Amino acid sequence: MSISPALTNYLSQKNVHYEVLEHASTSSSLATAREAHVPADKLAKAVVVKRGNDYAMCVIPASNQLVLEWLKYGRQHEYEIASEDELSGLFTGCQDGAIPGLGEAFEMDVIIDNELLDMKDVYVEAGDHSHLLHISHRDFSRLMANAWIAPISCLKGSKDDSHYL
Repeated sequence: MSISPALTNYLSQKNVHYEVLEHASTSSSLATAREAHVPADKLAKAVVVKRGNDYAMCVIPASNQLVLEWLKYGRQHEYEIASEDELSGLFTGCQDGAIPGLGEAFEMDVIIDNELLDMKDVYVEAGDHSHLLHISHRDFSRLMANAWIAPISCLKGSKDDSHYL
């Protein structure tokens, strides 16, 4: 497997130029950053949350953890992390656990951590466990134009609280 067809179509429609990076198969975003030799803070990690039956994609640096309390404060709603079972079928053409941090490609609302928009370039999962897409700051910012932007994550290990992922 390589790039999700839904993702390829979306990037083509948006006229986004990207580079595909291949790396050894991994099972976590931090391992992916390590194997692909990219800084973890430049790897956009997708965390899907839900409120009732509605889903949204939070996009945070792989070096960080989602802070549900900050998300609740900013959006004025209670959220919980969607389970792997709930995610099956939502991301056509993607392997479980390899969700690209481009929710609009899958018709999902996006909430992005403001730190990612400060990066010169960004890397996202391609839909499998052995490929990344390298996207320029300009193109990534265009793709996030409809996203809600807020500080929703903090560096892993900087807090000890069960509200983090």
